[in-house]
Amino acid sequence: MLAPQGRSAKARRQGPEEVKRGNVTIEDVAAAAGVSRQTVSRVINRQTNVSHDARSRVEQAIATLGYVPSLAARRMGGGRSGVVLAVAEHPDESAPPDLSVGRMLVAGIAACQAQGYRLMAEMLPSGLSAAQQADALNAAISAVQPDGVLLLPPLDTAASLQSALAARAIAAEGLTGLPVPPGAQGNRGEVAALHLLALGHRQIGFVADPYDPCGTAQRLAGYRRALAQRGSVAHRHFVAENLPDSAAAADLARSWLVPTIRPTAIITETADLAVVVLRVARSLKLAVPRDLSLVALTDHPVLTRSQPPIAALHRPDAELFAAACTRLIAAVGAGGEPAGDDLAPESAPPPLLPLLELMSRASMGPAPTARRTT
Repeated sequence: MLAPQGRSAKARRQGPEEVKRGNVTIEDVAAAAGVSRQTVSRVINRQTNVSHDARSRVEQAIATLGYVPSLAARRMGGGRSGVVLAVAEHPDESAPPDLSVGRMLVAGIAACQAQGYRLMAEMLPSGLSAAQQADALNAAISAVQPDGVLLLPPLDTAASLQSALAARAIAAEGLTGLPVPPGAQGNRGEVAALHLLALGHRQIGFVADPYDPCGTAQRLAGYRRALAQRGSVAHRHFVAENLPDSAAAADLARSWLVPTIRPTAIITETADLAVVVLRVARSLKLAVPRDLSLVALTDHPVLTRSQPPIAALHRPDAELFAAACTRLIAAVGAGGEPAGDDLAPESAPPPLLPLLELMSRASMGPAPTARRTT
C-alpha cells in the first residue's frame, strides 16, 4: 500500500485515476512512495545505492501513478539524459559490410534498455586529423548530451578523443575497456603470431587488410613484436600491404609460395584474403596444413565451409559491446547524485570479458620442420 500521508497536495486533491490522467511529476512519485526526490531519481536512473524497500515503494508508485520519465525533462532539470552514445568511424565505402556492427547494436540496445537507458550511435568521418576527430566528437556530444560515450575500434585508441571526453568529465568506455594502449593484450596480430610460433613456425607471413590502415598498423606492430622476440626476421620479407584486390593478393601469395624459402604459415587480416591464399596453395600442390598453415584475424562463416576449414581469431563483439554498455552505465551511476536517504552499498562493476578466442581449425598445424623432428 502507498503511504497516503506522504502524498503531495496535488495528489491529495486527486484520486489515483485523476493523477494518472494528469501530468504526474517526480515529486508526486516521491510523495506517494514516502521517499525523497533524489531517491526516485536514483531508482529511475537504475543506480544501485538504493535500499530494496525504497526501490520497491518507488517502483510501485511509478506503476500506480503511471509516471513516465521524460528524457527531455531530465535534461531540462539538470539530471542525466538517460542516453549512451556509441561512436564509430565511418567505414570505407569500398570495404565489405561488417555484419558484426548490427549484432553489437542489438546487444547494446538490450543492455541499455535493461538499465533504463537509450542507446544512440554516431559515425565520425574517416581520415580526420586528431583535432578534427575531437571537434566532431564534441559536436555530437553537444547535440545528444549523453551521460556516457562508448568508443568503438579503432577510435578506442585515439588519445585525442579520450582527452576530449576527460575535459568534459564524461564517462567513457571501449569494447575492451579504456584506455587501450597499442600492443596491449588482445592485439590480433600478436596473438595469432604467438600461436603459430608455439607450433614451431618461424617463417610467418602477414597479408594486410587494405580497408583499415589504422587497425592494420597496430596489428602489424603486434605481429612484428612477437616475431622479433623469438628471433625471426620473416617480418622483414613476408609482409604485404595495400593490395588493391583479390587478384593482386593471389599474385602476391604465388610469389611467396613458389620459391624454396617461403612462409610455412600466413596470417591474413580478413577471411576473403585467407580463402585467396588457400586457393593459391592448392594450385601449387601445397597441402594445408602440412606445408602451410593459415590463420585469419577475423572469423566468418566462409572459413568454416572451406576445405580445410580455416583457423581464425574470434572476438565476441556483441557480448563485449553489451558488457561495455553495462560498465559505462555503472560508471555513470557511481558518479551520480549526492548521498542521501535509503542508501545501499554499491555493487561491483561488471568484469571485462576475454578479448580473443582462437578457433583452431584444420588449416593450422605444426611447422614442417617441427613435424619432422617429432
